[in-house]
Amino acid sequence: MRECIIGIDVGTASVKGLLVDVSGTIIATASAPIRLSTPRPGWAEQSPEDWWKATIQLLDTLTVDRNLEILAVSISGQMHSLVPLDAAGDVVRPAILWCDQRTQQECVELTEACGGEQEVIKTFGNPVLTGFTAPKLLWLRTNEPDNFARIARFCLPKDYLVLKLTGRLAIEPSDASGTSLYRVREGVWDDHILDVLAVRRSMLPDLVGVGSVIGAITCPDLPRLRGVPVVAGGADNAASAFGCGVEKPGDTVVSLGTSGTVVAVTATPNPDLTGRVHLFSHVTKDCYYHMAVILSAAGALDWFRQRFAQNLSYGRIEEMVGQSPVGSNGVLFLPYLNGERTPHRDPDARGVLYGMSSFNSQGDMLRAVHEGVVFALREGAESIADMGTPMTNVRVVGGGSRSHVWCQMLADNLGTPVWSPLVDEGAAYGSARLAANAAGIDTTGWVKLVEHYEPDEEKGRQYAPWFTEYKELYQALRERFKISGRLTERRS
Repeated sequence: MRECIIGIDVGTASVKGLLVDVSGTIIATASAPIRLSTPRPGWAEQSPEDWWKATIQLLDTLTVDRNLEILAVSISGQMHSLVPLDAAGDVVRPAILWCDQRTQQECVELTEACGGEQEVIKTFGNPVLTGFTAPKLLWLRTNEPDNFARIARFCLPKDYLVLKLTGRLAIEPSDASGTSLYRVREGVWDDHILDVLAVRRSMLPDLVGVGSVIGAITCPDLPRLRGVPVVAGGADNAASAFGCGVEKPGDTVVSLGTSGTVVAVTATPNPDLTGRVHLFSHVTKDCYYHMAVILSAAGALDWFRQRFAQNLSYGRIEEMVGQSPVGSNGVLFLPYLNGERTPHRDPDARGVLYGMSSFNSQGDMLRAVHEGVVFALREGAESIADMGTPMTNVRVVGGGSRSHVWCQMLADNLGTPVWSPLVDEGAAYGSARLAANAAGIDTTGWVKLVEHYEPDEEKGRQYAPWFTEYKELYQALRERFKISGRLTERRS
């Protein structure tokens, strides 16, 4: 029989599963779409039962009619989302997701109750943000008191699936650190905020070590997997980083997905008191990570391509960008199409194409979009560097990493070599690595790097003044963005 491991990731659009053998080779993949509900503007909810049905479906698909021995299963998932459960373990109401924005007032209340923003960041590693778990609990207590009174326990998405598989409700530090209930540096729940929320300790999941065995599968719907160990996975960003070998201090991964992130591993859990970058627990022992987030990365290119570039092929875009010089012949792009997180924390910021003349070509515009995204990621990386976190071993993943021109821009701007991994399957592959490690398998050789981008020092010098111009353009427009935001609200 072929020995294999299963890694699962609960995303916002789908649940994804990978069947991986002990050498790290992916044998099969499966995914199932998940419906997103937006009952009001700014709200985002999902049915945890839909996650469970999808998980049953893909586990059945991955294991049917194969001569396999499944050694372990591990699950990662979207951070922050709240799953409230009653005393029988049934879902009280739909899960309130990480991207839900209904809790602005609750964030203010919790911040004030915990001594102000700097004290909150010192305690939890991050500000209390609308996406995080704690303000969702306060919102329920205020706005749905009957539902809040029914809550016996609560958890995050991956933890709900583990409960359904094993009968045990548990959470590990990488997900706990995104709740605003957990003291990242001390590795414990915070009693003060639990008192503020009127949440009993008994309502919290068991706190377990990442990579530990939570229990065995007991679910009758999965007879082929009965008795298989379920291993504590991680939060999606942490598991995704681990999946491409980002696991020790100095390791960094840049994601060029719809949004963009810079995740840099550190052994020193120092929070950013300015709130520019996040601090979370990693899935490797005694490690944490600083994370910078930009809201539009490859998504900015897709937006421009669909509206202004006649849906040009990505290959043709690559050629046109390569033909335009550093600085895009004077065109700058601020990629703040939906506001920005790092380093500005500015929901009013908006996208800008600046400096155009009749001389400029479509290629200049496309290059400016690429450069603007890289400049935004560079600002995030520099914010992390300000924390004293080294970034010496950089990988790039996500759809945008298929662009050699974009990856080279990234290397030139970061001033460090950048590698892309052979396997770019996100958090599901990281979960598979965690499951394999728990089964006693050495997964060091799973991570293979295939593309290498060496920074061009001369190009780096050429980018420097344009990067300065990029930063100064935002500062010059910051107040205008606020005024425009107020005018837009008035018109709507």
